[in-house]
Amino acid sequence: MIDRAYLPSRYGLLHYRIVRPAVPGDLPPLLCMHQTPGNGGDWAPVMPALGKRRIVIAVDTPGYGMSDPPPAPVTIEDFAEVMAAFLSDLAKAGIVGEGPVDLLGYHTGSLIATQLACAFPDLIRRVAMFGLAAYPPDMRATKLARLREHFPVPQRNLDHVEKLWAIMLELSDPRMSAEQMHVAMAECLRLGTRMPWAYEAVYRYDFLEAMTRVVQPALILNPQDDLWDVTRDTSDGFPQGRRHDMPGVRHGVLSIEHDQVVRELEVFFG
Repeated sequence: MIDRAYLPSRYGLLHYRIVRPAVPGDLPPLLCMHQTPGNGGDWAPVMPALGKRRIVIAVDTPGYGMSDPPPAPVTIEDFAEVMAAFLSDLAKAGIVGEGPVDLLGYHTGSLIATQLACAFPDLIRRVAMFGLAAYPPDMRATKLARLREHFPVPQRNLDHVEKLWAIMLELSDPRMSAEQMHVAMAECLRLGTRMPWAYEAVYRYDFLEAMTRVVQPALILNPQDDLWDVTRDTSDGFPQGRRHDMPGVRHGVLSIEHDQVVRELEVFFG
């Protein structure tokens, strides 16, 4: 069963989902961090299976899901510091132990996981990621400058809704149901002008440099989505990294390829 709860953070309340094993297991807790503009519920398809031997926690990053937003866009470093404090607060509350944890990130969550592994190496045991938005500085600058062009602000004529739906149709796996896409679209619209804030953090972060400082074992799962090519080109930047390509599957991989995802993560995390 997936439970829900809140803990305070520097930006207000953090909402999280948690699965506890029926019998205490032998693996450290697993912290899952979602893509933009998703939320911790993205991990719901795999949380029960991954939680048979460990505590699994999926947090809504500040400003997304049901977590309170910061007053302005923040950085990947800020997100990582919030997550480190969140883990500390979980330990103080007796929800998890004091020992190291494993990390699981998806797109934006992959950057936050990488920064956590770099900044708090004694806290993190292993890191698994879906997709690497690891661009060189010139490309990051271009993407940052065109962000509002890609994600237009809300308008009365609803042109922005049509543009967002077109983006979703392009990126989503055709096996995703209309219901799943509708729910994802509603999440985008609910955020209003805050929706792309975390993308600003992504494009300001030197991911290529950060990954070279990750000393922990890293698994990079690579669905054939919008980060397929850049992930194939950059994954060898992790000193102890291993990439697992997943051709033929796009966004929606956590539910569409549930068994494959769980199998690869269980092998990697041990």
